[in-house]
Amino acid sequence: MARKDETASLSRGARRRARYREIAAVLWDERVLNLFKGGGLEENAPPEAARREGDPGVKEQELPRAVRIRHALERLGPAFVKAGQILATRRDLVTPDLAEELSKLQDDVPTLPWEEIKARIEDELGHPVEELFATFDPVPLAAASIGQVYRATLPDGTPVAVKVQRPGVTETMDIDLEILIEQAHRLAIHTQWGRDFDVASLAEEFATILRSELDYRHEGHALERFRAEFAESKDVLFPAVYWDHSTQYVLTMDFIDGVSATKLEGGEVAGVSGERLVEVGVGCYFQQIFEMGFYHADPHAGNLFAMPDGRVAFVDFGRTASISQRNRDAVFDMLLAVFDDDVRGATEAVLMMCGAPPHADIAQLEVELGQIMAAYRRSQTMGGGLDDLVQKLLTMMRAHQLHLPTELTVLLTTLGMVDGVAGQIDPTYRLVDLAKPFAKKLLPEQFGPERIFKATLRSARAYARFFDDLPVQATRVLRRAGEGEFRVSIRPTGFEQVMERLQAGFTLIAYALIVSALIIGSSILVSRPNLTRVEAVGYRVVLFAAIASVVVLLTRMVRAEWRRRRAQQRAD
Repeated sequence: MARKDETASLSRGARRRARYREIAAVLWDERVLNLFKGGGLEENAPPEAARREGDPGVKEQELPRAVRIRHALERLGPAFVKAGQILATRRDLVTPDLAEELSKLQDDVPTLPWEEIKARIEDELGHPVEELFATFDPVPLAAASIGQVYRATLPDGTPVAVKVQRPGVTETMDIDLEILIEQAHRLAIHTQWGRDFDVASLAEEFATILRSELDYRHEGHALERFRAEFAESKDVLFPAVYWDHSTQYVLTMDFIDGVSATKLEGGEVAGVSGERLVEVGVGCYFQQIFEMGFYHADPHAGNLFAMPDGRVAFVDFGRTASISQRNRDAVFDMLLAVFDDDVRGATEAVLMMCGAPPHADIAQLEVELGQIMAAYRRSQTMGGGLDDLVQKLLTMMRAHQLHLPTELTVLLTTLGMVDGVAGQIDPTYRLVDLAKPFAKKLLPEQFGPERIFKATLRSARAYARFFDDLPVQATRVLRRAGEGEFRVSIRPTGFEQVMERLQAGFTLIAYALIVSALIIGSSILVSRPNLTRVEAVGYRVVLFAAIASVVVLLTRMVRAEWRRRRAQQRAD
């Protein structure tokens, strides 16, 4: 307890430095510190003689690298666990074995004492728990690194689930996210792979996702959006949010009293149809993605429930995602091409997703995509699913250096997860059987008269503006060209390191000129006869300063060259 109070009393800067040392020690202990090679984190690593106690029972060198990475993330806490879980869905960024290992990350932790949780609820809601709720079970239904979930009853008798964030989580994760972003920016500057994969932007995206999960109001608003969209549905259920019992760190919603889909995996529960759960659940996901453009992005079996009245209920909306109409169309075209065995159509859909970069080998891409689709067709007869196709697709894109927008990667991964969960619940399920009826419904909407009319109208407005502006813009260009004022603007990118080295070089040249001037001035003074005492002392001071400057200049040049070579070694 004293250690916790001591840490809390430290300034934010001191806590950051302490956390840096702790992160470096854990990564070094698991022999994965080279993950951040180039970011300077290794400077905080402890010497081998100071290795901390409590090492894992198995030597790290005997474990696969992916396993050691997972162990390190689990030891580093919530922010790193969550980042690893998100990274597990990015098969376009990590190798298949690492993605598989990261998918095993667990953020289950020992529950906090009821007294601490009770105090948190009362601080947030401003009243004693006994006044806020008719009943409140102090034993949590679930516990994770960020929050704990409890069952309670409102004063009017409504059964609710109360999600409470652990005290101190926001502050701890905020420091960890700052460190992750800082390291990502350093890697983007000092390593080639950091630039290739734009790790700085990825870290910013991860931080945005994780920070939104820390604010339960985002989850509440997402839940209300789904509830409003499916208000008329007799097949799905989304719990209601009780805002008078909710804040940034406390979320109160309807308690879902149904059969978890986890109990249906590989077995049957009396009175519950796994086939219906899959049909309704997958259909609801199709509607969320392709009609709403906003969907539940954490589709594991623990978040789906079969209700006694036959409806399918969704829970845990901390992770949601949006998808633009353009990218929805690209994914929809991709699925139709896969189901219709249209390799060329699938290739065009992939190029639409990636923007057809100039370095893309389209012929080779089409060959490999045909092989992936053929493997998918074979897997259908053996119970395989879309998840394997998505992972192979992302791996292929990674090999061809085709960078998908984040929203597309998240969507494809979510579709693969939905397919995998559905297959575990109902082994007879096939995605194509549910997708084709939905496609028949969606295709008329995409290419029906109303949508074609709207698209034509938008194009007509765009062309009208273009032809309206064309004479004026053309006249301006011709006038400036005739007057000799025609200019071409070039905006180079990626030259930051070159400019830094040029600036350092010019600084050294200026320094050398100053030193040369001092030496020449000293020589002039020495050549003069009958120097006064003051002049003699003066020239000696100047000469000493010149010699010292030469030493400093040479030292700086050696250090600059050493740093350059060290940075190059890190990049390699």
